[in-house]
Amino acid sequence: MVLQVSRKLGVDYRLASLIYSSYWKFIREHISSIPIEDMKEEDFKDIVTNFNIPYIGKLYTSHEELEKYNNKLKYFKNYVKTKENQTAVQSGVSD
Repeated sequence: MVLQVSRKLGVDYRLASLIYSSYWKFIREHISSIPIEDMKEEDFKDIVTNFNIPYIGKLYTSHEELEKYNNKLKYFKNYVKTKENQTAVQSGVSD
């Protein structure tokens, strides 16, 4: 895709690749900067959580999806902690 765009616009492939990469880097950094754990719905509505990507579509999330993610994350963290404790007990290691 980058090669096609660079040819069509007459831009060096490396420059087109850097531009394309910076676009996705901005989106990744913006999303990563959002403090998502235990975010209230009112707070969620105040931040930008969608991006319109030309020729691809809209990249977005909802508060409901965020809640599902947080619940799964808590479950897996608890699961790992439980497994670590079981392993410690079985091996005779204690805190």
